[in-house]
Amino acid sequence: MSIIQCDEDCIYQRDGYCSLEMPSAITNYTGDGCVHCIKVTPRVRPETPVNDVQPRV
Repeated sequence: MSIIQCDEDCIYQRDGYCSLEMPSAITNYTGDGCVHCIKVTPRVRPETPVNDVQPRV
């Protein structure tokens, strides 16, 4: 593994460095930055509407 600095919000970024072990085929080239960059998408929990909350007894 090479030591490549990375400050992108990417699934391979760990502690400021790229953790991609074996680069593979390029599938998401945008012409801007790293060709292996896959943006992290936060998991969003569905919100409970206020009307559906049951009171604690």
